[in-house]
Amino acid sequence: MQSHARVVVVGGGIGGLSALYHLTLEGWTDAVLLERNELTSGTTWHSAAQCPSLAFNQLLLLLRDYTIKLYKELAADPAYPINYHHATGGMRLLTSQTHLDEAHHIMSVAKGLGLRFDLLDVAEARSLNPLLDARGMLAALWDDRDGDIDPAQLCQALAARSRKAGAAIHRNTPVTGVRQHANGEWKVTTDRGTITAEHLVVAAGYRVNELGALMGIDYPVVAMEHMYFITDDIPQLVSRTDRVPMVRCPRDTFYMRQEKKGLLVGIYEYDCKTFGMDGIDPDFANALCPDDLNRLLPKMEPIFERLPCLKEAGIKSVVNGPISYSSDAGPLVGKQPGLRNCWSMNGLRVGIGEGGGYGKMLAQMMVHGETEWDTWQLDPRRITRFANTEYTALKAIEDYRHEFRWHLPRETRPAGRPAKASPLYPVLQAKGAVFGVVNGWERTSFYRRGDDFVESHGYAFENWHDVVGTEIEALRTKVGIAELSGFNHFRISGTNALDWL
Repeated sequence: MQSHARVVVVGGGIGGLSALYHLTLEGWTDAVLLERNELTSGTTWHSAAQCPSLAFNQLLLLLRDYTIKLYKELAADPAYPINYHHATGGMRLLTSQTHLDEAHHIMSVAKGLGLRFDLLDVAEARSLNPLLDARGMLAALWDDRDGDIDPAQLCQALAARSRKAGAAIHRNTPVTGVRQHANGEWKVTTDRGTITAEHLVVAAGYRVNELGALMGIDYPVVAMEHMYFITDDIPQLVSRTDRVPMVRCPRDTFYMRQEKKGLLVGIYEYDCKTFGMDGIDPDFANALCPDDLNRLLPKMEPIFERLPCLKEAGIKSVVNGPISYSSDAGPLVGKQPGLRNCWSMNGLRVGIGEGGGYGKMLAQMMVHGETEWDTWQLDPRRITRFANTEYTALKAIEDYRHEFRWHLPRETRPAGRPAKASPLYPVLQAKGAVFGVVNGWERTSFYRRGDDFVESHGYAFENWHDVVGTEIEALRTKVGIAELSGFNHFRISGTNALDWL
């Protein structure tokens, strides 16, 4: 193993390999990737590997758009063939007015980016996927580029291209020590030698806090067990020559895609479970957690009603493996706060579906200092030290339970709160304050009118709209007091402070 490199990437899953590949595209070919086991032996190997283009905000729409284009280009290379079911299509089932409002919102956002999604009526949805029972459905949001990919083949293709460009990959090379020199370079110790690098990329998946412990960092990342099962052959699929579209259901928190002539069904259960909170077996690689189908039972009845073919289908296998969640469910991709030349590629909840975009984004940051996208919502600096392990676990559980329920405008969910509050918090709460959250701080949004007031959320003017309007009018025309403890405060000092201000 070489003794020096411009970049060392730690982690051989989709995050690390995408970062390595995109760094070589940017001309940083003096790069080394270190993997403690075999490539893709963490979360990547057991991923359901869905590749939708649908997402709930601009950045993720753009990242997924790039990712799909990259995977199409990789899959077209005969040197490293990839089993990529591109453009199978997928639908998000809409069973409430809020779901319809969300669909119209994201269709509008996508249109501004040059992307398109369509609204299907119930008959159209049933025609495309006859396995569906449409009871309770109002419509479906259609993503014609949705698909799935073989994660191992994908990562091997990225690895091969990276090696061809000049990068090195060392498998079965666990990192045992990390130390930064005064000049900013990183000394990375492994059981096969030591390598010094200008830049360090941490892409360690569910083991990120093991590496963080060597660096003195607590990453706000917790892994959650996630289960899906694969059925025996479904008669309706055996007779088909084409594949049925994928299905995601926000009401019943499950997804479904075709797997050969059966179905792969993944469920986000309420009785969910964290992984590795008390440490992870060093030999846990290409491994799974024990099956626990009992956790899924409360979800099974509505899923069987939606997909009646499951009632007669046998279960061929169950996969239960860890997936990383950050404290706000968004990835941590970018510069690691507080450390020179250290970069994060962690908390990749949707690693395969967005991995191409993450790699391009990080490589652009490292090489050019900025990206072509507005990436603040993924920036590791957005989450500060208040997000300890206990808080992160509570938020990970909450986000897992609501995986397919997008955040509504102005919605802040309750887990882990209050994390940061001023001494006035109970006083204001007693006076009817309704709080929002910014970086953990409880900040007053408005004051409820009456004890029976319950804040609503949606895409129209909600029940607090006129309340806020009344408060603003009072502040403009009379007088009021605003509690600002949860806002940034700057102290400007020096002889020219007044002139500067």
